[in-house]
Amino acid sequence: MTDQETAVEFGPHTGMIESAPPPKRRTGRSAASLFEQYALVLLLVGMIILFSMLDRTGAVFRSQANLRALLSNQAVIALVALASIVPLIAGQIDLSVGPVAGLCGLLSAGFAAHDGFPGLLTILIGMVIGAAIGLVNGVLIAYLGVGAIVATLGTATLIQAIVSWYSKNQTIVQGIPHLFTDLGTGDVAGIPRTVYYLIAVSALLYYALQQTPFGRHLYYIGENRQAMELVGIPVKAYVCASFVVSGVIGATAGVLQVAIAGSASPEVGPGFTLPALAAAFLGATAIRPGRFNVAGTLTAIFLVAVIVNGLTLLGAADWMQPAVNGASLLVAVIVGAVASRRRAAR
Repeated sequence: MTDQETAVEFGPHTGMIESAPPPKRRTGRSAASLFEQYALVLLLVGMIILFSMLDRTGAVFRSQANLRALLSNQAVIALVALASIVPLIAGQIDLSVGPVAGLCGLLSAGFAAHDGFPGLLTILIGMVIGAAIGLVNGVLIAYLGVGAIVATLGTATLIQAIVSWYSKNQTIVQGIPHLFTDLGTGDVAGIPRTVYYLIAVSALLYYALQQTPFGRHLYYIGENRQAMELVGIPVKAYVCASFVVSGVIGATAGVLQVAIAGSASPEVGPGFTLPALAAAFLGATAIRPGRFNVAGTLTAIFLVAVIVNGLTLLGAADWMQPAVNGASLLVAVIVGAVASRRRAAR
């Protein structure tokens, strides 16, 4: 079995996008395949050039303050999106990834503000909580056979109840240690610190998915689970582990959100899920078309951010951001389905 590209298509039983075995490679690379691979990157560059040159947006869009905000503000949602692709690679979906981020950030801030725990300890506690929630999801799905949508939707709903109970629907604004706010503010060499955190997590996840047996096995499980079971790979353990990794990365995003905002709101979290999944599916059409991948996901995140930022500068209404996120998800699903059928036809 070789590490090769896979097609993204609708699964017959799940109703969601799954990985499917690819057709045999042809020698050489056509212009069409190169365009498919880098179309999203070209679109991102095109949007940056467009909004930089327009009279109504150019000066503000090109400003250092706006570019810094674009980079810094996407770190949290990018981490949530990266968390979501790990189960997706294994053919599963995690609808609790946003609420996990919100809960872990809230509890980390609460333990520090209300209980006097040291800042570093509360951050570690947040990570452990994220891993624990991921483990619960993994056990339900991999070992008990509960459908991923049902299990993670139930987990997300339960998390929201816990958030409401713990916070009493009040935002935590006082008592958060400087360790949190220092993590989320300031810059190094003119680049916001949050960007460095995103780069570090992205690099680690890329390495794990592309260069280790764990990542390769996840891709193979998403392509053909039965074949992996027949060759003796512990499929259930890998699927369970994918949710644990997702929980840890989601918790990291939640802690970073608190660091950036300097507060912990009980309303933060659920709103991350749709943009994260939209970026994950849209990113699967780029860089390595047909596969959920780190580079494609990051490209999608910043493409949506640039479009929303540019349209906002043009005077677009507040509903534009969810509209762009929803449209991105629909476009990703359609493009993925069409591309997979074209590959199959070839």
